[in-house]
Formats: sequence, structure tokens, C-alpha cells
Amino acid sequence: MPAFAVGSAQANEYHPGLQFAVENGTGDFLEFQSGPIFSPDHEVHVYYDSLRVAQPATPSCSEFKDLAEVNGYVMSDNSGKIKRFSLVSLDPPATDFVKFGSFTTPPCYQGSDEIQIWFQAFDKNGNECFDSDFGNSYHFPVICK
Repeated sequence: MPAFAVGSAQANEYHPGLQFAVENGTGDFLEFQSGPIFSPDHEVHVYYDSLRVAQPATPSCSEFKDLAEVNGYVMSDNSGKIKRFSLVSLDPPATDFVKFGSFTTPPCYQGSDEIQIWFQAFDKNGNECFDSDFGNSYHFPVICK
């Protein structure tokens, strides 16, 4: 006999989100977290405004039109075990300002209750640019399982 599942009886899986934006008008960098992040192996969606790694938001970077690649990096506290994740346009082949990526949370390092994230971009000539909160990385709380 075929088996049927009732949609409302199935467990829902929730994916927290991290948003990295540039405030219109001021140029300030903003970061937001939507939903709790669990560790390890919890999928987290990242929405990243790639203008953060381009001029004029970051004068030492190339212009947005020359941006070729944006990657994110995440680790649990200062574990040194770094996971790289790619950020891509939501509607290829269009070049979107906002890029999307995701990662699974690393195991909590020595009971740490946070993850650290930073970003690296490359222009068409291979020049790199970082968005790392001035080398401090961005910190977000996690719930260790």
C-alpha cells in the first residue's frame, strides 16, 4: 500500500540567516542575524552585499564592475579550522549586488559559543580585498549541541 504523509505532520527544518549590508545614505556596514544558530552541522544562509568589498564603501578595493569572486570564511571561535564558502549571484548570469552562500556550522571549539566570519573578494586582475571588521572578524552566537 502506498504511504502518504500529511504536510502539517512533517517536521520543519529552519535555516538561520546572516545578512551583511551597506546602509543606504550613510555607507555604514550593518550585520543582522535571523534565527538561532546551532552547532555543529546546522545550515546557515548568508546574504552579502558585495558593495562592501568595492569602492567607494572600501576605498582600498577595486570598483564593483571589476569584482570577479567573493568568498566567505567561517570558524568556531579561534579554532583555526576554517571553512570556505562561495557567494554567488541569485540570478545568474546577471551580476547581483547581493550574493548568496551557505555553510554548515563547524563544531564548537572547546565549548565556544560563537562563530567568526569574514569575507574575501578578488577583482578580474586577482587583486584581493577583505571585509573582516578591521581584522577582528564578525562574531555571531551559536548554541552548542
